[in-house]
Amino acid sequence: MARSSPRFLIIGFDALRPEMITAEGMPNLFRFAQAGLIFENHRCCFPSETWVNLPSLVTGSTPSQHGMIANFFLDKKVDPRERFEGWSVEKIEKAQKAYLGKLFDVPTFGEILHSHGKRMAVISTNSAGSVRLKHYTIKDHPHLSLSCHTPETSWPPEAVSKILEKCGKPGPKIIPNDNGVTYATDVFLKYLVAEGVPELTILWYGEPDESYHRFGIGSEQSLGAIRHVDAEFGRVIDWWENSDLHDSVQIIVVSDHSQITTKKQISMSDLLTEEGFKVDNHLEDGADIALVSSYCGNMVLKEGDPGLARAVGEALMGFDCCGMVFSQDRDGIEGTIPGSFSKKLVMVDHARSPDIYYILKTDNEYDDHGFKGNCYSDTWGSVGGGIHGGLHPNEMHNTCIIHGSLFRESSKIFTTSGITDILPTVLHGLNIPIPETVSGRILFEALVDQGDLDPGGESESVEVSHFDFRQVLKTTRVGGSKYIDGGWRIG
Repeated sequence: MARSSPRFLIIGFDALRPEMITAEGMPNLFRFAQAGLIFENHRCCFPSETWVNLPSLVTGSTPSQHGMIANFFLDKKVDPRERFEGWSVEKIEKAQKAYLGKLFDVPTFGEILHSHGKRMAVISTNSAGSVRLKHYTIKDHPHLSLSCHTPETSWPPEAVSKILEKCGKPGPKIIPNDNGVTYATDVFLKYLVAEGVPELTILWYGEPDESYHRFGIGSEQSLGAIRHVDAEFGRVIDWWENSDLHDSVQIIVVSDHSQITTKKQISMSDLLTEEGFKVDNHLEDGADIALVSSYCGNMVLKEGDPGLARAVGEALMGFDCCGMVFSQDRDGIEGTIPGSFSKKLVMVDHARSPDIYYILKTDNEYDDHGFKGNCYSDTWGSVGGGIHGGLHPNEMHNTCIIHGSLFRESSKIFTTSGITDILPTVLHGLNIPIPETVSGRILFEALVDQGDLDPGGESESVEVSHFDFRQVLKTTRVGGSKYIDGGWRIG
């Protein structure tokens, strides 16, 4: 690999489904992709949630390693009554304090780069917590972390003051978040470029995720949001193509997951209560189950009842709305609850992980806007809105496009890859040793000096069942790295 002081710009389009990248809908990203390198089989981690996959992006590791095992989860070490919520800086800092400053069990981009004398910047329109999880130790480093809509949670103060002086504030967030997207681009072009582009910049757009959720994946509003964010991306590409840094800056476009559509709402709490279980948000008042309900929900169970997990599992499997069930590992494939998959199989077997994960049922039908994939949901969102968190193949297939002097041009790669591969590939480009904690791999097949390298891959399909309940999971392994292609209930 050439060593010409490369710099990396990771641009995130939150939740962007790859098939949305068309010449008509996203002309700038489409042109960029055709000139660069498209990863046709790129995967996120399970759960397919933002506050799980952003940590995987910045650590190169799976949830079983870094410890962010769901968007929302009960961690009794942090608080026995209140759940962790990834959107909240307050709750992130509370958890960070409980773990003596080490919220993740593995090093992050920011920590690694700082230890090698390199700089980093984060500019993001997501929630304040989403921004913080991209570099949660920011107060220990001089790097920039700008939450565009909440500058009071940003760091360092002197840099934030300069940004506000030069760019002002974006105003309140209104979905579609066109103002925020434009503001983030302004900060990059008007402030960061002037200050000096660091070795790594993460420019993260919260769209189209926010519009998908609110209005639906193919709605007029979400398509408008996509057109706008593509236009702002075009401003960045115009700068890049005409900059003295063009040969130095490598651009990686990613999404953290994709989405499918909610077709029906249910209440898991009501269903479990009807089966005789005592359900609450915590276990402090005698509940059997501390439930975090969602399309992909999770449960912590009361201790001291050896039959409770099996009883809850069998109840879940008896609900027509339930799609998949995961429990503590038994043999690497099946969980201790008969008919469930092991949490280890989907790489969420961390000490913080709940006793049970469940995913509500999905299908492969087309929604009202012509996009494949629907599901039941619970608590969050509305019928017709976009959602994610589960294992539907259309959620797990996220976007990855790379263009720059270190990488092959006008090509497609069909070898399976994933969000955990971004960090080791960037570190390799910066000539920084890759920590042993990294589970992703260097994308050698993408590098211009590697020719037509094909690392291959081995796919596997496993199935477990219990009476009439059957579920399947498909994975691919490339070298030492494992990726989840999808999973669903059979029948």
